[in-house]
Amino acid sequence: MGRKKVYLLFSGGLDSIIAAKLLKNSGYEVVGVHITSPFFQKNLEELKELAEKLGIELKIIEAGDDYLEMLKNPVYGYGKNINPCIDCKAYMLRKLKEIAGNNIIATGEVLGQRPMSQNLDAFRKIEKLSGLKRRILRPLSGKLLPPTLYEEEGIVEREKLLDLKGRSRKRYPEILEKLEVNLENLPTPAGGCLLTEQAFAKKVKDLMDNDELTWENVRLLRIGRHLRIGNCKLVIGRNKKENDLLREYRREGDFLLWTPGVPGPTAILRCKIEPELSQIKTAAGIVARYSDAKEEPSVEVVVEKNGKLINKLLVKPIFDINQFAIT
Repeated sequence: MGRKKVYLLFSGGLDSIIAAKLLKNSGYEVVGVHITSPFFQKNLEELKELAEKLGIELKIIEAGDDYLEMLKNPVYGYGKNINPCIDCKAYMLRKLKEIAGNNIIATGEVLGQRPMSQNLDAFRKIEKLSGLKRRILRPLSGKLLPPTLYEEEGIVEREKLLDLKGRSRKRYPEILEKLEVNLENLPTPAGGCLLTEQAFAKKVKDLMDNDELTWENVRLLRIGRHLRIGNCKLVIGRNKKENDLLREYRREGDFLLWTPGVPGPTAILRCKIEPELSQIKTAAGIVARYSDAKEEPSVEVVVEKNGKLINKLLVKPIFDINQFAIT
């Protein structure tokens, strides 16, 4: 078997670590490929350190606008919330395919570990959608799966693959020791996709329903309280860190609101079209409600646009915000 490169979908979780080490110990040159987006962000510096310790090359690819198009209408639908697991995996593998050439493409998937996206039927759908039929090596469960073309071509030796199945990880300590994985604070299996979380999924669905699904708007979803005032989105900081981030993330055309006389939140009002004064006043009233002066009959709120002061409003704090909630 000649030495070949393996392009491994690398999340930085425990399964992808084992897959990387198993392949490297089997004589392959491993290139870990990490797809990043606001939906499933990892600390990239920690990821680079991990790859260095494992002795593998790391490539980081940012999900593009084509990911958002997929998210709007996934071929195989959503999971419990708005997570298109099968289409998402196929998307990532298509990205690998673009850079892998004729080299091996692999993942750290384990048969039966996740009910929706890691079963035989899901594996077949992923291969079909990614255009990689029988060309996705899953070394952790390889002995339990139909042979890949790599095995038939003699590039991969089947006996060197593992036979892991299901969610149990009782065998992992033994496997890690055998593979000589010497890492402090081993990560848990990868996860953490925000699209699986109900509260976050509602905010993504709101962007879709209002034709506002852009990466710029998605990044805001990780910050603050989110409310809908007609055709406008109001994002209110919950602490100093979020207030500072909102000032950093504001774009041309956004309204920035805050309470100058008392401690309170910073907020962005982002509208598709120029808002009515009543909408701005409503936003100001909600901002006032979260300030330290919320018990006062009226609170001064500054309204700024494109770095210029455009208004100072004296508003009554609005406590009934259920009508503006994103559901």
